Amino acid sequence: MLYLSDYKIYTYMKKEWIKITALIFSGVTIFLIGYFVHPSNSNLDSECGSSKYEHLNKEIKCDSKLILKKNGYIQLKDNIIKIINENKEKKNITEASIYFRDLQNGPTLGINEHELFTPASLLKVPLLLTYYNLRDSINDIFERKISFRGDNKAVSQDIRPKQSIKLNQIYTISELLNYMIKYSDNQAYYVLLNYLNKISPDEDLLKETFVSLGILFPKSFIDETLSVKAYSSIFVQLFNSSYFSKKETSEEVLSMLGDIDWRDGLNLGVPDNMKIAHKFGERKTSEKIKQLHDCGIIYFPGNPYLYV
Repeated sequence: MLYLSDYKIYTYMKKEWIKITALIFSGVTIFLIGYFVHPSNSNLDSECGSSKYEHLNKEIKCDSKLILKKNGYIQLKDNIIKIINENKEKKNITEASIYFRDLQNGPTLGINEHELFTPASLLKVPLLLTYYNLRDSINDIFERKISFRGDNKAVSQDIRPKQSIKLNQIYTISELLNYMIKYSDNQAYYVLLNYLNKISPDEDLLKETFVSLGILFPKSFIDETLSVKAYSSIFVQLFNSSYFSKKETSEEVLSMLGDIDWRDGLNLGVPDNMKIAHKFGERKTSEKIKQLHDCGIIYFPGNPYLYV
């Protein structure tokens, strides 16, 4: 999470925000690649054999070997704190929160990880999970069609979706989910949210999803009620295939989150062929203060890790 104090930093995202994120992310990547890898164990994926579960915890399907040393995270944390403090002094940012979790039997590290933030577009992931839960009880839910009449009061987006749903067009639930996740389209989000309320007026299905995930339920799209550490639990549960009853569903959701059409944030400093499953969010909280978030799993070969 970053609070951006200068409006120009947010407006000229390519010039300022990417520099900051690249510094933080490169700090993570450099330490992983430069200090932690055991070359003799770097072929873990080939040893395990091929699998249709590319995005899940490999311990679910095969024995794992540690390929990273776990004693360098203190130095990594110190370096990230140094980068944050330098950018605070330069007034590039007013606050930052980071949560890092080694998903291969490793430790975690947090920097201001309990700070509350406005989840904004990050709420689209719980809504996605809600529809996947519905698919178990309503077989044709993804094939159902909805007409977009333009009656949604969607929150404006500074990071505008490259594609969004069109007025007076008919879409399947599956298509709307794709617009909502791949392009982070707010209009698709509200169409799906409104339809959810129509098919279940007496039950708050989205709230049930938050409760089942074990995180606090925001009252609305703009409530500041989540920390980076709390939100990260969604991705941990998907990675460990512990939220859905079928591994195929967790794989499908993470694969969808790996197809997001936003190549900044966690993607910076990562090789193009390295898988990332993530979701970003942005929210203006005042005339000069904006927030930008990104949360996801970086599939470092043999040792994926969570970075928020």
